[in-house]
Amino acid sequence: MRIICAMLIACVVPLAAGAQVPRDIEAGLKKIGQIVDPACTAKLYRPLMPKNDYSAYWPVGAAAPAKLTESLYPGVSIARDISFGPNPKDLLDIFSSEKGGGNRTVLIYIPGGAGNKIEQQVREANAFYDNIGRWAVKNGMVGVTMQRHPAEKWDDGGRDIARMIQWLQDNITKYKGTPDRMFIWAHSAGNIPLGVYIGHPELQGSKGPGVRGAIFMSGTPVPGLGGAPAPGALQGGGVSCGAGGPASAGGAISGPSAFSEATPRGPAPVAQDNLPGFKLTKVEVLLARAELDPGVQGGMAASDIALHDEMCKAGHCPAMLYLKDESHMSEVFSIDSADKTVSAPILAWIKKVK
Repeated sequence: MRIICAMLIACVVPLAAGAQVPRDIEAGLKKIGQIVDPACTAKLYRPLMPKNDYSAYWPVGAAAPAKLTESLYPGVSIARDISFGPNPKDLLDIFSSEKGGGNRTVLIYIPGGAGNKIEQQVREANAFYDNIGRWAVKNGMVGVTMQRHPAEKWDDGGRDIARMIQWLQDNITKYKGTPDRMFIWAHSAGNIPLGVYIGHPELQGSKGPGVRGAIFMSGTPVPGLGGAPAPGALQGGGVSCGAGGPASAGGAISGPSAFSEATPRGPAPVAQDNLPGFKLTKVEVLLARAELDPGVQGGMAASDIALHDEMCKAGHCPAMLYLKDESHMSEVFSIDSADKTVSAPILAWIKKVK
């Protein structure tokens, strides 16, 4: 029944012909298999992206000239590397419309891997994650992509998210967004800090969580529920397309990306447990899982189901979204392309949340 419900969520928006995973890409994803392969997945989806990307005019790692940044995507204004905290990597890219007024919904994206807001595995990967910010603008929102950095303490990532959200509450109106309607979306290892943030109200400040909804995609926001992540998720990465390995040494922003969901293998100590906060939260939650995610066998992962059931016991059931034919990386690389398997139901869910 849970899986049926998840599939129904994916059908909330009637998908136009061709909106599903294109057949050639579907074949490529199945060839890659149930592993985490940013480089080869980027090669599949890059032809669906605009001609220009982050590296179109300047070398990787170099500062982007302002006027080129602003004109990279017609109609989209980009404010790059906006500082929100004391760490040099406490940075945001903010995407807004060049036309029209403000008071727009804000969509914040928390990347997985090593936390790069611009994914850097092979040159093709530099098209991502601008695609998510661009998609947000096309759908009447303001897009925000967050740069993550390594944490020393278990709650450091959650505190970074708190600092970032508080900065947006104070400043997002300058970029046509409203602090009264913000959503946050984490992928893979990005689920760890977001799970800490949602699960620990004491981190959220006097204004509360600051977001209406939280999307947890292919990750474990509550460690210890439903078992550990699948082992060997990176084995074979880069092989199917000759990219030379799962993680390039060219990750100039914060080091090579990897499937680094370094969660505890058992229940967290009481003070670190995210579950009580999830049971109490008023934030709407969406749990998403790709069919070709590592360890997935015909439906949502055990950790998704366990969190769903625990939250339902508290009277606050999360939505569940099962993404047929998608993989761990395609589910985010597909955004703002003809493959609307992920973007259509997520957009429908955002619009539905009051």
